[in-house]
Amino acid sequence: MTVQSSTLHKNVVGFWGLVGQSISGIAPTCDVVAFMTVGAAFALVTLPLSYLLAFLLMFFEVNTIYHLTKHRASAGGYYSFVAAGLGPRAAIVTGFMVIFYQTMSVAGIPVYVGGVFLPGLSKSIGILLPHWLWIASTLFFIGVPWLLSVAGIRPSIRTVAITSLLEILFLVGSSVVIISRVVPSHPLLPFSLGEVGFKGVAMGMIFAITSFIGIGSHPPLGEEARGVRTQEGRVIGKAALVSLTLVGTALVLSAYALTVGWGMDNMHSFAANGAPGVVVFHRYLGFWGAIALVVLAVNSAMAGDLALLNASARVLFAIARDRLLYTSFAQVNGRGAPQAAVNVLAIIAITLAIVFGLVFGPSNAFDVMTTAVLIGLVTAHTLMNVSLMKLPRGNERLLTWLFFHFFLPVLATLLFWWVLWESLVPFAYPLYWSLLLWLSAIVPVLFFAIFRARRLHRIRTSLLGTPDNSKMDAPVQAGR
Repeated sequence: MTVQSSTLHKNVVGFWGLVGQSISGIAPTCDVVAFMTVGAAFALVTLPLSYLLAFLLMFFEVNTIYHLTKHRASAGGYYSFVAAGLGPRAAIVTGFMVIFYQTMSVAGIPVYVGGVFLPGLSKSIGILLPHWLWIASTLFFIGVPWLLSVAGIRPSIRTVAITSLLEILFLVGSSVVIISRVVPSHPLLPFSLGEVGFKGVAMGMIFAITSFIGIGSHPPLGEEARGVRTQEGRVIGKAALVSLTLVGTALVLSAYALTVGWGMDNMHSFAANGAPGVVVFHRYLGFWGAIALVVLAVNSAMAGDLALLNASARVLFAIARDRLLYTSFAQVNGRGAPQAAVNVLAIIAITLAIVFGLVFGPSNAFDVMTTAVLIGLVTAHTLMNVSLMKLPRGNERLLTWLFFHFFLPVLATLLFWWVLWESLVPFAYPLYWSLLLWLSAIVPVLFFAIFRARRLHRIRTSLLGTPDNSKMDAPVQAGR
């Protein structure tokens, strides 16, 4: 029986709401205490270089987001973008890869916060926390965003818009103070290859690139955003540029401040501390500076999970609205939230977090899930880049079109795959589990995409992910 899909609330998210959603998806303060700590285990003193290169790489990638949003803005996000350029099979793969890596990130953050960061912090002050804390952390840091996401986009956006900009101001200001007090004797050393070489920088870039994962968390709010029609979707691309600039600046400065603040000659002991960021902030900003970092990091973890849960649920909503999945996922509650989609993804995230935490332990589980996030992200963004190349030129000048639609997407794609190659080869425990995890997701998705795409009407394929597609009569029966 075919069920009519409801619609998301229109014109409820402004420009700064989109920026806040994107920044919160990146979770910058959480990145400082989590991703930078793990990345420093590989990059050591070159941690700032890993973050600078990741920042530049994501700028190349935002070019793709910016130009694709000129063509459409919808709840499908990347799924809809790829449908316009590469058709239904690639679009379906992209949509599920976005759901895969964003849900995996939702699962990984609380495992690290409860299993590594908080225990490391408490141990430094002589308090031993129970070993099961990471399980409670998982339930809390996913459960609260779950409730907020079901409550609708309005309270979610208000929450993330305020806290995200506060995080940026705090990180930039604190980093400048720390750097000014250290005054390193060799200020450019963190931007050289050092003893770790290309391999160490690339390994650091795994966690630096995944720090920026939330840069794509706001395109699925396209149907709920203001100014999409008047600006032909460019408001989505502009929000991506602004959020990336703000967060990239804050993270590079923070990586540099932590490196010089800890001591460039002592970076071998940085990751082993568990909460080195708090140590540095306490050393140079005192008790209240350290407390502010902890409070904002905890809030950042929740806001990040909220933003990613909102985004991935809307992609699932869009796929179901196209009658490619059970149409119950395309229903919204009275607050305009795709509740069924949110519920299933939150449950999956909790399950993944607990299973991987029990199997690998919190620290290794975070490494495995984060690397799987990177593989899924590279897969989706590769299809995005190719999709941009396939779109018609329009009124752009030839050289401009070649630069923005070919050169930058090709460069970004090559750099993504170089980082993956350097970080995964040779395969070693436990990171090879990341590849197996990705394969377990993409193989059934490929079969599903091939099977379902065959049954789609040609006219519908270019409209996948958009509200217009759901208005058309579809030959495929809705799931029962």
